[in-house]
Amino acid sequence: LSTFLADVNYDPVSGEGCYVAIKDDQIIGFIRALIRRVPNDGLGFEENDGWIPVLFVDGKHRGRGAGKALLQKAENFLKQNKRRRVWVCGNTGSAPGYIFPGVDQQAYAPALAFFKNHGYLVDHEPVSMSGPIVDFDEEKYRQEAYAAGQEVVIEELSPERAPQFLAFMAGHFKGDWNAAARFKLGTGRLHEILIAVLNNEVVGYCQWEGEHFGPFGVRADIRSKKIGAKLFFEAVVKIRQADGRNVWFNWADKGAARFYQRFGLKETRKFAILKKDF
Repeated sequence: LSTFLADVNYDPVSGEGCYVAIKDDQIIGFIRALIRRVPNDGLGFEENDGWIPVLFVDGKHRGRGAGKALLQKAENFLKQNKRRRVWVCGNTGSAPGYIFPGVDQQAYAPALAFFKNHGYLVDHEPVSMSGPIVDFDEEKYRQEAYAAGQEVVIEELSPERAPQFLAFMAGHFKGDWNAAARFKLGTGRLHEILIAVLNNEVVGYCQWEGEHFGPFGVRADIRSKKIGAKLFFEAVVKIRQADGRNVWFNWADKGAARFYQRFGLKETRKFAILKKDF
């Protein structure tokens, strides 16, 4: 319900974009193709793009044309809506209908080959990561995080800083990150949002829920002051204080993954985000 029917981009009147494959009165496959019916925060309707966040075919019926037929239906729907590019499953900052970042390259290797055989190209390869924090060496990582950029202050988001924080997000992290920050703000859980402040300006932030870390971002022009390291370090300290034993997240691009490895996190899944131009 929450993933499909309650999605703001699902049209409950027409049901367009959602297709099932049926054999002998049994559903053997499903695909969802979508276009934005509600604008992405700061990016609008993204009229050139469409998305396929999910496709499945029952294992007993694979290799018999059901997946191909479903994909053709989805692509035809996107073409009829004048889309010029389709993403599987999403893209950084724009992943409507999000379930996974992309196709799990190990768990769903045949699906990855299927999309490639139908003209899809790998755009990039995000990863999921996790790591234990029970024995997190606070002193070691504090020294590393504060080895530079001591003028940067990390603080919990306060109601007084909220307008400044939202302006920062709107200016530097348009799209799904901005929407996620607004949603988090709406929960009232400001103690799970940290901001980095430099010269009285918000220049970075992170948020989390329980042990689930992210989203997380730093202004691109000042990434030499270990702001990201400070934010992550302080977030882990707070997660530990709340009895968290691990830190994990679903989606990090290649550069970010190297950053997290320095804190002992390890890759748990590797995905392929694919695209195809019409």
